[in-house]
Amino acid sequence: MKKLSVRIVLAICCVWTGWISSGSAQKLPFPIGEELIYTITWNAIPVAWSKSVTQMDTYEGRPVVALRMTTETYAFFDHIYKVVDFHESLIDPETLLPIRYVANIREGSYSSHEVTTFDYTTMQAHHRQMGSGVEKTYTIKPDARDILSQLYFLRSIELKPNSKSQYSVMTDEKVYDLFLTTLGIKSISLPKYVEDVASIEVKPEASFDGLFVKNGKATVWISRDSRHLMTLARLSVPFGRVSVTLSEVNGPGDDFWITKKEQ
Repeated sequence: MKKLSVRIVLAICCVWTGWISSGSAQKLPFPIGEELIYTITWNAIPVAWSKSVTQMDTYEGRPVVALRMTTETYAFFDHIYKVVDFHESLIDPETLLPIRYVANIREGSYSSHEVTTFDYTTMQAHHRQMGSGVEKTYTIKPDARDILSQLYFLRSIELKPNSKSQYSVMTDEKVYDLFLTTLGIKSISLPKYVEDVASIEVKPEASFDGLFVKNGKATVWISRDSRHLMTLARLSVPFGRVSVTLSEVNGPGDDFWITKKEQ
């Protein structure tokens, strides 16, 4: 099976809004303390889980919002293709721009630990492979983000049916264009929620591998409520189909996601 990678799953399964409970309370497009849990299936077989959380933290003496995502395969699947991935993006609470991005990836026989820091004064990002020590500095655009912070940022946007948009995303030591095409509205059934969730269909496309599959092979659905959560994703891969389904939402709030969840 070709890489069941969080560089695939991250963009598909992570997260597509709330108040920050700190001394300088700033509005964010997601609540601090939110936990999103997804189930990942391959050819209808559950093979992995993914959890994304938002937290307040400090970095070099300044307050930051920490976006953290962990993805792991279930034990029975580890002998086929073991995945243990961790991604972290520290972002500025006011601009939502990333300060530092960390990816610690273990997928089959492949492993990588990389750190990228962003400087929007000089419009440069510095990337370091921690294992080999290889470093690279490259130019970024004023709105460039790593993939994790980009997906949380997208939750601040009200997607309209039958529209197109373009974003600048950093991955694999380069900056790429990400294109989103929205279609119609569909009711999505989720395992822990009695009511279906109205969600807008989105077709992502990018010019690089290991993220969104090109040529319309990936489809995601984003909830129409104020949280703008990804409820479902379907991704065609060489050996079948990967689906990512929102299992449950935990944390603060008194909306549908918290009060209508089956225990």
